[in-house]
Amino acid sequence: MTPPLRVTVVSPYAVLGGSERWLLSLLAETGRLDARVVLLQDGPLRARLEEAGVPVEVMATGTGARDMLGAGIRLRGVLRRHDPEVVLANGVKAALAAVPAARLLGVPVAWMKHDFSFDARLGPWLGRLSDAVLANSAAVAAATRRDDAVLVPPARPEEPALDRAAARRWWADRGVELPQASTMVMLGRLVAYKGVDTAVCALAAAPGWHLVVVGGDDPTEPGESARLRELAAARGVGDRVRFVGEVDEAWRALAAFDALAVLTRSAGGFGREGYSLAAIEALHAGVPVLGATGNPEVERMAALHGAVVDVDDAEAVAAGLQEVGSRTESLQPDGRPVGLLSDHPDAAAVADRVAAVLARTALRPGAGLAPEAPVSVLSCMRNEAGHVDGVVSAVVPQLREHDEYLLVDDGSTDGTREEMAAWAARDPRIRILDGPQVNLSAARNLGFGEARHAVVCCTDAGCTPAPDWLDRLRTPYAEAHADDVPAIVTGTYDVDHDTAWKAAARVVLFPDKDAARRATPIRRLRARLLGRAFAAHRVDGRSMGVAVTSWRAAGGFDVDLFSSEDAVFGYAVQEHAGPAVLSLDATVVWEQAETLAETAAMYRKYGQWGGQAGSGPLVARDLVRVAYFAGLPLLAASGRHGRRLAALGAGLWLGPPALSCARRGEPAQVVAYAPVVVTLKDLSKARGLVEGLVTRARRRRRG
Repeated sequence: MTPPLRVTVVSPYAVLGGSERWLLSLLAETGRLDARVVLLQDGPLRARLEEAGVPVEVMATGTGARDMLGAGIRLRGVLRRHDPEVVLANGVKAALAAVPAARLLGVPVAWMKHDFSFDARLGPWLGRLSDAVLANSAAVAAATRRDDAVLVPPARPEEPALDRAAARRWWADRGVELPQASTMVMLGRLVAYKGVDTAVCALAAAPGWHLVVVGGDDPTEPGESARLRELAAARGVGDRVRFVGEVDEAWRALAAFDALAVLTRSAGGFGREGYSLAAIEALHAGVPVLGATGNPEVERMAALHGAVVDVDDAEAVAAGLQEVGSRTESLQPDGRPVGLLSDHPDAAAVADRVAAVLARTALRPGAGLAPEAPVSVLSCMRNEAGHVDGVVSAVVPQLREHDEYLLVDDGSTDGTREEMAAWAARDPRIRILDGPQVNLSAARNLGFGEARHAVVCCTDAGCTPAPDWLDRLRTPYAEAHADDVPAIVTGTYDVDHDTAWKAAARVVLFPDKDAARRATPIRRLRARLLGRAFAAHRVDGRSMGVAVTSWRAAGGFDVDLFSSEDAVFGYAVQEHAGPAVLSLDATVVWEQAETLAETAAMYRKYGQWGGQAGSGPLVARDLVRVAYFAGLPLLAASGRHGRRLAALGAGLWLGPPALSCARRGEPAQVVAYAPVVVTLKDLSKARGLVEGLVTRARRRRRG
């Protein structure tokens, strides 16, 4: 099992409303999260978290702009102490504090959106700044303008609801004697936009009905219960309205009531229900729901079993009560309407989805899982004598009993086959395959075609996988929900650095895992400008896990490519099979070329085959290099101002690599090499791209 994910949850309220109960359920149902909680308000939720053994601290915060700014500043300090792998902002107010603080620190942040509050002003902004968005319905997600928002509805209760007689006894045991007349219930904190006032007014037109209100005053509106009592007295229904305060686990005894009302409306940026947990619990108990218009999921549930009403029309609510009071339904033996909630996810499924999203956001897909399915490992080699032991000795200890390790000998003439055979003689999980002797693409296609298992994990000779490399690649495929299972898992690599120029190349030519793990705004900008960053879509054959079905959907590796075949294959998988995920710790150490000349030749080859493949992302990236190096001489030849601009451009291009080495404390010789290796790489790739595009054009002309 990979270690659980360190997550800091920021939650705005401490009353036991829907979003707070959602959080408690999440933390109770999964062992994949090592969670700490920061509450922006004190209240009953704190005690519940502490009872569950969850570390919690209160950072009391008001609702004004200055309060939220201060909360964000204080939260930065908290996150520095916690050092989480990901932050979960549980609601809009939490996101206002947590998203900017996390982004400035470079900590990945996910926003769980529960309702429609402040959609116009905050939804798009917070959605854009969050690394991931979860929402309880499509309507709630829409305001974030995120096509990749993950929908996570509240869970249906797992335990059976009490029947009516037992439910009435349950309330009586808690000092709440219910009337024999028809009774409507409303659950939740008392704020004006919850529509309790409409329910009170409806009783005047529904003389046979009573109302029980479960929930206490919210700190933001401490006088709401007094206002509602005065309203009930003024309407002459005070004797039929009862306020019982907070009642823990009231959902278990909803069958004692004849209807549950969800009458939330929009008011001052707040309001409208995203996906009412109380409505789900009412349906679970077989209780009809009066659902207010403007709350899409509530309307849907009310249409299933209850009535849809206008939240501002007390007469309509009264009519809805009469309708549900006279309706007869086709019921199951346990009293629930037939077909309700049968396909709704339970708490474990919801927790799995949330954990999967958080793990993916933290670049640790599959964190906390213990995969059981075997995998195939694939290494293709040609004339790699002396390098076989390095990769095989690192992979074999990571194999499980039913895994297999495919070694493709692609026509070696230097003793590679003999080194492979020695390993195969010692371990029956190793199979040697005779390669097609075309190129690496063809050799990999052979290996995928021969694989006995559904997932193939690849690495190469010249790479030394980290001790947990294989588990980091296989674990994402153990996710329970089909939408969370990737088509391809992109791993990462480090490089050896035993000489000054290799040390410089390590800093300035290759992506940095630390920069990916803590992607501050400056690091994000630098990665975008320089194109040096680990990313899920940039697949590298040194470390990748691929479903065999994805390999087939992509048409395999392009056998016309002698380089960049892994990157082109990765783009094809994502186009035809599904998404890629980045597993930051699925790391191998790769041996760099031994000389600068060999390095230049390697990058020239990358450019050539990127151009021949015609891959848009690869070509676009290298065209920038072509334009840059072609533009500098033209600027320098255009006069004094042009020479100044050319010098400035060269400085902006070559200065940062040297500064990067200096910031890391590298020796002066390494710092001096930095601009040299950057220039060598970019010139080589630019030259290779032009040559590759010319070759591609000639082939296309020949038909």
